[in-house]
Parts: sequence; C-alpha cells; structure tokens
Amino acid sequence: MWALRALVIMLSIQAGTLDLVETPPVVSNLPVAVPNVNTLPLNLPTPPHLKGSSNKQGSPIKKHPAASRGGKCAPAARYFLSSGKLHDYLMNNLPPQIEDIVKCDDVGLAGVLGVLLTTVESPDLLSLLDPSSLLKGAGALGLDTVLGKEGNEHSSKPSSGSKATGGLNQLLAGGTGGLDSLLNLGGGKGSGKGLLNGEGLSSVGKPLHDVVENVDNIKDSVEKKIKETLPSDIKEPVLDLLKMNIKDLVLKLKVDQVTVDSTDITMAADEIQVHSEVTANIGGEGVLGPVISLMQFESNLEVTMKVAISSNNTQCVNLDIQDTHIQVNEIKIQLIETVTGTVPLPVPLPLKDVIPIVLSAEMNENLEKSNSCAIVLKDFNDCKNATGLFKYQAQGAKISHKGLSIPYCVKANFGKKAVPVPGGRLPPDPKNATISVTMSSSMLKILLIYVAKQSSVKMNDLEANITKVAYAFQKDKHLRVYYEVAITKDGQDFATGKTQLIIAHGSKISKTKLESNIKLTSSDHRVEPPESKEEVDGILDEVKKKAFSGFNELYKQMNIPEGVSSFAIMNANVNPLKSSDLQATN
Repeated sequence: MWALRALVIMLSIQAGTLDLVETPPVVSNLPVAVPNVNTLPLNLPTPPHLKGSSNKQGSPIKKHPAASRGGKCAPAARYFLSSGKLHDYLMNNLPPQIEDIVKCDDVGLAGVLGVLLTTVESPDLLSLLDPSSLLKGAGALGLDTVLGKEGNEHSSKPSSGSKATGGLNQLLAGGTGGLDSLLNLGGGKGSGKGLLNGEGLSSVGKPLHDVVENVDNIKDSVEKKIKETLPSDIKEPVLDLLKMNIKDLVLKLKVDQVTVDSTDITMAADEIQVHSEVTANIGGEGVLGPVISLMQFESNLEVTMKVAISSNNTQCVNLDIQDTHIQVNEIKIQLIETVTGTVPLPVPLPLKDVIPIVLSAEMNENLEKSNSCAIVLKDFNDCKNATGLFKYQAQGAKISHKGLSIPYCVKANFGKKAVPVPGGRLPPDPKNATISVTMSSSMLKILLIYVAKQSSVKMNDLEANITKVAYAFQKDKHLRVYYEVAITKDGQDFATGKTQLIIAHGSKISKTKLESNIKLTSSDHRVEPPESKEEVDGILDEVKKKAFSGFNELYKQMNIPEGVSSFAIMNANVNPLKSSDLQATN
C-alpha cells in the first residue's frame, strides 16, 4: 500500500532528513484519504509486564470461567500450589514454546520480512539503513545540521525531525490524526491489516526524491560511516553487497535460530503476566555476493502474554494462554563471516524503524489467523475426572502472588446417592509449603454420621441404634469419637449407652489416594440407668465393632482432590489441626 511509502518518508524525516513546514506541491499526487482511526498510538507497547494486545494466541480473547458460581457452595476442601512451583514450571515450559511461535511458518517472520524488503522499492539495503543509529557521533562527519543538533543544544531537546513530523501530519488527510490513522498498530484485531498487500504502494515511489531532497546526502554519510567502521580489507566488498539490488540479493529468507534471552514472570491478581526478550537470526537464500559467505538479519523482539485459569466446571483446573503479542523492536544486518576470517564485525547495521513497526503488525495479524501457532500447557494437568468416595468440583480457583489456590465443593458418594458435604471457612495454607491439601472436618464427620446410621444391631430382644455422634482430635493427635446409643427391649425404651472410642491416626497421602493407618486403641461404655449395664454390655460391644469396622472401611476409600497432576502431593503425612480439619503438605 502507499501507506508503507509514507512511513518510509516519515522515518527519513525523523532521522533529520527534512524540516517540512509547508506541504510540498508533489503531495497532491498522493492517494487522497487515509482511514482516520485515532484510538491507537504510533509506537507499539514496550513495558516489561505489559498486558499486550487483546488477541488470544492471535485470536479474540476466549476466557473460561474458573468455576460455575451458580451452585454457590461453601468449599470443603482446597488444593494449593506455591508461586515458586508455578514460576519454575512456566520457566521450563514457556521459553521453548515462545521460540517455536517466533519460528512458526504461519507467523511468517522471515517471509514477511522478505516481502517487506522487496515491497518498499528501495534500490538497495544501504537505502534501508537507519541513519539516526548509524551516524552517532555525527558531529565528526559534519552532519550536525542534518541531524537537527546545533551547537551545544542538549540531545534530549526536539530536533528538526519533530517539526518534520508535524509537517508530515499536514501531508496526510485527517490533519494531525492522519498519522495515527496510518499507523493503526496497537496490536488489536486487524491492526496493520493489509500493509503489505501492495495496494497503491507504487504511486508513492516516484515523488519520493522530489519530497526528500537530502536523502542522498544521508545515504552518502551512512556509507562514509560504514567505511570508517569496517576493517580496511573488507569495507569495499561489504559496501558492494549493501548496494546490490534487494531483489537480487535476497530471493528468500528463513529463520535460522531463535533464542529467548530473558523471561520475566509476574504473579498478579487472577493472572500471570509473562514478558520475554527474544533474538531471532534470519538467514538468506540467494545471491549473497562473492565476498560475504554468510549474512543474517537479526531481529530483537518482545513477546508478552497472560496465563489465566481455565476450567470446564469439573474438578480439573488448567492454565490458559491469552493475549499473546509479538513486538519487533529492531532489525539489524549482521555481517558474520568474511573471506579474511571468522571474527564478527564489531557494529551491526540497523534498518529503519518502519521495518519493525510494519513487521510487528503483520506478524500479529498472522498469529491471529493461525490455528497451528499456539502455546499450550497441556502437561500441566491431566484432566481426568477421578472417581471415588468423594466427588470434587472446582469452585472459584484463583491465582495470587502466593500461588494457585483451588477450593472444591464436595459430595460423598454413598451407594447411588450423592450427599453434599457442608463447607465453611478453611484454615490457611501452611507457611513455606510448596503443595498442600486441606480437608474440612465436615468430610470426616459425614463419614461418621453415615457409619452411625449403618451400625444398628439386634440381639435377642434388644435393639440398639446410634442417635448422636461427635468427634475431636486430642493433643496427641489421636481421634476421640463419642456416640450415644438408644437401646430398646421388646420395642420399649430400655437404656441409653454412651461410648467413647480412641483411635490412633497415622495416615498419609500419595497422589489422590489416602493410605489409611488407623487403630482402635481403647474404648469404654457408660449406661443409664446403671443397673442395666450388665444386660446391655454385649449389644454395645457389637455396635462398637460394627461402627469401627464401617468407619475403617470408608476411611480407606477416601480420595483426595488431585489439584494439579504434575504437582501431586506425595508421601505426605495427614495432620489434624486444632479446628479438627485435616491437612497434608509437601
């Protein structure tokens, strides 16, 4: 499109080539209107923990609820994974996949760059080099006025390029907003769409030299600077290469190597923010010249994304990659190897800013369309709904600076009937724990209640039924169970038994299974009226045996919320807390 040529003009102006105050006559030959979209800035976002553009792996954000809130239950269990473990997992898994995304053919880093270089219609690579980067220390070359610095003026003050930018805005339809409209590159859906379609691009090529009078001077100065920088025995061959026609020089580009230089991970409220610095080396296939045996384009990029919680309203929670955004910060020509030796040249040759700007827009548009270029953390959690005595459903999983917390609604499966387990406020996760599982006291209590209902005994003319049950953990962590038994004789109330059981508790958790280890250490009965004790002791012993046996069998069937399969809790002791809740930690 003609917009691309206008961008080249802009970059030349920013480099100090022009000081436009009035609209040159030749501009009337330019295409008339640029869509006036002023909602996005010129520069693509750069902060380290930026949220990025609103595309999910290059597609519109598709958020999955962490859990349905329709049921509104109080959690009776919780799984916790520390932020340190999450960080380690992401650092091990994200960088290789980030490299794959940059390499991905659908994203087209090399292909888009190759098309872009041939589309801009510059005669050679030398014309595409960035004067503002190459001509540092330009005072020695006598280029002070060309670059907009006069005398002792501080470098932070605006150069003539700032005036030129204003002049360029006047050139574009829409006034000062025209430039923003032209560079609709904020990273959102459709940003930069069609920049490389070539529509109207050629119409701007002819008036370029009429508008930019000082381009040849800058080009000559760049050439002079390169001559001063390169070793004497290769300066001429290198300049010959840079002056070769672009279409002859680069027939095809390919991504040779991608390296993630650094990755920063920030735990925020309900999301994890990821920011990576990436370097990509792009090699050329074609006529590279008789002297240069290897030439590469080096691209410095930033890749940002969010990691959020995804759940399909089951017991399984996974991580979902959202808002992936690629920003190309710089494209440089690296002259790596020459006939005279293999020592890398000391100075890279950066291309003009217009190249990375348009390249970023096109790559993000390609990422949006692609179905194959995606980061998927599929090994984080093996989402298979486990079956067992308890059924767990994730309820409002959250990410915080502490880590990942998954509360669960719980139901107990007794035969064909599922009984909701009452929940409530759970104790906090232990300090310094990397993985922990917490189970409410109500889970143990519902087992005791069920066992009590199944522990009725008939003996001769006596019948015993448990009517009340309670439990608590003692200081020695033994479980003390108390229950009352109503005893009838020939259908009439006869006596009330009160039994206390002391149970040693030494269980462990491995993955989702509870390794039960409980023993009945002591028991005693009291009877009212006392004179009936001798007659009912036998039936009370039978109730005790049936109750403990039933509790032991159910306790062995207890299954634990899996949480995250790749970070399952292993060989952890189950510790009773003062609140009578159970907790295990790694």
